[in-house]
Amino acid sequence: MELLDLDEDSLMEIFSYFNFEELLFLSVVCIPFLQLCRRHLRKIRHFELDYRTLLGRPEPVRIEHLHNIFQCLAPSLDAFRFSGGFIMDEMLKQSIVDNLATSCSSLRHLTINYVQLNEHHLRPLTTLLPALVSLDLGHCDLQDNSLAEFLQCRPLKLRTLAIPGNTNLVGTFFDSWTSCDTLEQLDVDHCSSLNIGQIKAFLLRATRLSAITVSRCPWFQRDKEIFQTLGRSITMGTNIPELKYFKGG
Repeated sequence: MELLDLDEDSLMEIFSYFNFEELLFLSVVCIPFLQLCRRHLRKIRHFELDYRTLLGRPEPVRIEHLHNIFQCLAPSLDAFRFSGGFIMDEMLKQSIVDNLATSCSSLRHLTINYVQLNEHHLRPLTTLLPALVSLDLGHCDLQDNSLAEFLQCRPLKLRTLAIPGNTNLVGTFFDSWTSCDTLEQLDVDHCSSLNIGQIKAFLLRATRLSAITVSRCPWFQRDKEIFQTLGRSITMGTNIPELKYFKGG
């Protein structure tokens, strides 16, 4: 008698004794094993990728291991978070982006922090926009042209956008962002180069915007009345829910 001759309940019981890493290892054995591993891992809805764990693996194994993670988790993922630092392996960064783009079409919450992102990284991620309701690209060294291209690619359902700490953003990306009518919260904290003239026109289009974080922005001290002259109440300070993540890598 072989292992796969056992009934499904027995196999599920056996696989319940394996931890996260062991299930990832077993998932590449065969299709039935992959399906069993997915069933055990589908309770992980919010996943944070541990970049340090990836770095601890031999270089040829990193990309394959990363693919296994997405192969197992992507069908049930609702939220993904990653923070890698500005000095990181470019091939690994692109692989993370590509796996997100091809595997996580139903993702609703995406957080990428402290990772330098340019147009080559943002373009693949446009496939996620139709489903995303919250997006956090804090401290990603974003540029106006690449962010503008990203936000205008598809109609958006975004209710929350957080882009704090992107000090190079002048705000011209607001001009082409016409599908902002679902936006409710905006965090531009520490975006010190934003031009107040750019945000004025945007506020007229973002009719559902009710909360904004603009602290530590020099222009806010000069033009703080802008948020009280639109005929609606815009609260100073966003309240973005903090999700609980399973951390692995």
